[in-house]
Amino acid sequence: MRILLSNDDGYRAEGILVLSQELERRGHEVAILAPKEEQSGKSHSMSIFGRCIAAPFGKNRYWISGTPADCVIYGLKSSLISFDPDLVISGINHGYNLSSDIIYSGTCAAARQASLYGHKAIAISGGGKNHDYKRSAEFLSDNLSLFMDMVEEGAFLNINVPESFLGGFKEGAIGEIDYYDAFSSFSLDDGTIAVENNGLDIIKHHRGEMENDFEICDSGYASITLVDNHPSYRRIKR
Repeated sequence: MRILLSNDDGYRAEGILVLSQELERRGHEVAILAPKEEQSGKSHSMSIFGRCIAAPFGKNRYWISGTPADCVIYGLKSSLISFDPDLVISGINHGYNLSSDIIYSGTCAAARQASLYGHKAIAISGGGKNHDYKRSAEFLSDNLSLFMDMVEEGAFLNINVPESFLGGFKEGAIGEIDYYDAFSSFSLDDGTIAVENNGLDIIKHHRGEMENDFEICDSGYASITLVDNHPSYRRIKR
């Protein structure tokens, strides 16, 4: 299989390097287009004007001076890589992309951009400071054909693997996470004002009738959610 890899942690991140090695070990042809620097939290931003710089660091491997969405755009629409991929994978991200964090995630945006172009796409993230990226790469590789079959047109598959992974996965609903930030501000010598985030509290909310993605990960299983690219219309209440 021909696979394009991207991420939002940068081309030197452990997650993407371990995944590329595991996929190639199993005989897949792999290309990498990933950001030069970390782009976490950049969501679906892209370089509409100006230019992005691409630099090779191996065969069919480039870092891009733009965002995760840029990487997929240039990977699929330019002549940088030598093949048209059968699948685009974004990750393995360093940290979860669960519930409403999908909105902010550059990892998910890369997969979404591929799906918008009509390509099968998967985003995969690993939770915890001591995440075993090799085990997550093996898990994805073991189930790759199954996961590809789960991807529907107009959507991408979002996978989150917990640090204390028991093996196996469950399909779940997308949960909701609320952040309660605490900020402080102070004046600098040049007259500007610095605003700092001093920490936050997180509250997770269950949504729908299915087990939610964060609940699945909390129980030691990998969560699988299908994320629609197109928001549905919600009638205005009057």
